[in-house]
Amino acid sequence: MKTRKTLTMSAAVLLVAAPMSFAQGVGNLGSLPTLFTSPVPITGWSVDSGNAANPWLPVQIDPNGPQWVKTFTGANGLPIVAVPGQTFTLQELLVVAPTQSWEDWHEHILTPEWEWVQPTVLFANFAPPPGLTTVVTPGSLTTGGTIDFTFNPLVPGTLIDIRKTLQYVGQSGTVFTGKIEIAQFPTPEPTSLVLLALGGLAMIRRRSFS
Repeated sequence: MKTRKTLTMSAAVLLVAAPMSFAQGVGNLGSLPTLFTSPVPITGWSVDSGNAANPWLPVQIDPNGPQWVKTFTGANGLPIVAVPGQTFTLQELLVVAPTQSWEDWHEHILTPEWEWVQPTVLFANFAPPPGLTTVVTPGSLTTGGTIDFTFNPLVPGTLIDIRKTLQYVGQSGTVFTGKIEIAQFPTPEPTSLVLLALGGLAMIRRRSFS
């Protein structure tokens, strides 16, 4: 009886902890760019492959992968200079790759005093994806803002176009001078998390009865 309780509790812990433990994952980080320089004049940035014929960057989901952290600079790699209320545009062209569907995409600003403001849109194959919901969390003096997109599963090969606006929200009279870092990532599908938990449960059972 004690063994069964231990197994049940272990399974519950696995199922609860899995989304937190595995809630990040870009599997091809080494092949993705991480530094983006604004053109002159400084109006915003474009995240793409740099190939006009095929500008979409392939991003693959990976339960064990790290977040894709990108750094945005001013012109020629120099610091960004901004005053409160100043905005910059950001467009990203991504493709779901290689074999797993996506159900979400997250944009978390790591630099305090920056946030996302409207307009903020996400297109899948040039149209809003079915089931799209967008949750925007404002930034503050100590944290950066976030965007969390969720949608019905998007199959591999889906072209994703995300258009966002960044705004500096520092205190009146302050001037921001520096770079902006943003962490971006999809999360594994719920079914994948359940399979991970069940796999862990199977290992626990083998150890308990051996």
